[in-house]
Amino acid sequence: MSLSEAAHKDAVNAIDKWLTVSKQTTSLNESAKRFVEDLRRGENIETWANVNVEQILPYRAETPRLLMVVRAGAMFLPILLTWLALSQVIEPFALYLQNQQASANFLWFWQTNPGKSFASVWGLGHIALTDAAILAFLTVLAMRITWWETSRAERSETAYSEMLSALEFYLMSVR
Repeated sequence: MSLSEAAHKDAVNAIDKWLTVSKQTTSLNESAKRFVEDLRRGENIETWANVNVEQILPYRAETPRLLMVVRAGAMFLPILLTWLALSQVIEPFALYLQNQQASANFLWFWQTNPGKSFASVWGLGHIALTDAAILAFLTVLAMRITWWETSRAERSETAYSEMLSALEFYLMSVR
C-alpha cells in the first residue's frame, strides 16, 4: 500500500470516527455530504484539496439535553413540595391555635400532627425526607451530567483533532 493510499484510508477512517463520535452521521449539510462521499470514493480530491475542512466539518459537541432539562425542572421540586406542604398545614395549625393551645409551636405541630389535623403525607418528617431524596437525586444527576460532558468532550476533541490531522496530511499530498 502506497503512502497516498494509506493516507486516504486514514483520512476516511478519521472522518467516519468523527461523524460517529459527534453523532453527525445523518445531519450533514449538502456540501459536507459531498465532501465526505468524494473523500470515501477518492474522487474530486483535487477540488477539495484547498478547502477549509473546519468550515465544512465544524466541531460539534453533543450535550446531554434531556438530563439537563430534568435537572433544571427538578431543581425546584424541594421548594415546591415544602411550600405545598406548608399550605396544607397552616390552616389546621391556625385552628389548633384557636381551639387548643394559643402558644403552640408550628414546627412541633407540623411534626407531631396532633389530632390528625392534616394528612400524614404532609408531615414535616415525611416532607424533609422526600426533599432530601430529591436533593440526593439532583446531586447524583449533576455529577452524572458533568462526567458525561467531560468524557464526551475528551472523546470529541480527540476524534476531531485526529480527523483534521489525517485530512490535512492526505489533502496536502494532493496539493
